Amino acid sequence: MQFHDLSKAQQKVANFVLRHPKFVSVHSATEVGEKAGTSETTVIRFCFALGLEGYTELQKKITLHVFNNTAVSTLGYYVSSKMELYNDQCLVEKGMNKDSTKISGIAKQINKEHFNEATERLHKAKNLYILGGGASEFGARWLHFTLNILRPNVKLIQTDSADLFRTMQEIDEDSVVVVISLHRYFKEPIQIAETLHNQGVTVIAITDSKLAPIHKHSSYSFILEQPELSTIDLMPSLISFLNVIVTGMMTLDPQYYQDQRVRYDDYKNSFIADRWF
Repeated sequence: MQFHDLSKAQQKVANFVLRHPKFVSVHSATEVGEKAGTSETTVIRFCFALGLEGYTELQKKITLHVFNNTAVSTLGYYVSSKMELYNDQCLVEKGMNKDSTKISGIAKQINKEHFNEATERLHKAKNLYILGGGASEFGARWLHFTLNILRPNVKLIQTDSADLFRTMQEIDEDSVVVVISLHRYFKEPIQIAETLHNQGVTVIAITDSKLAPIHKHSSYSFILEQPELSTIDLMPSLISFLNVIVTGMMTLDPQYYQDQRVRYDDYKNSFIADRWF
């Protein structure tokens, strides 16, 4: 299919897609049609003319193109961003101040209403499940460790475990699932989120871009966006945000979480004491 083979209306869509790929990645066919000066039907026909199965496939291909054509790798961003501090006598102060500045910037992006609703869902949920693949697994394990101290029925979903399908069967509408999905987005957590979201389960997504594929499969989505594409550099902000989520839950019933902490400490201390004769 060549450009001149498209209808005049479809050519408008093609020009818009080429000029605004990020917009297409995160907006509906209706919105793209309006922006291109055509219609949703024309956008879908444009997709068929390209040999695609529909608009969803176009979005997927554009998203992959955007993320796979970055000039510098995650590690490259991380290393290059640290060069200016190599010979600085105030490395500790400046380095940690940079992290603090990023955290403050991300905090301003968070939708407070959605945050309050999400933390209330987490607090009231009968069961909590936490999931993250690749670099995202670090944050998932931190959140699981912390919440497991403060409340019962918190489980880390292991995608490489034989128990995965049994765990999936256990998750119901009384459960809340937290999915951490950072670039480069592992398929399994996104597929699991899609399945559960379609079943009516509350899915809370934490990601790093408006283009992240997890958005369409979540009830609440929080974007920890920073100028550079560095998952490694995002970790201080991620842990800070997860820490605030836990704090938000605790504000809903301080006495409950205090009692949970006391029980945990009592059991831990007695268990450790009984290990020694």
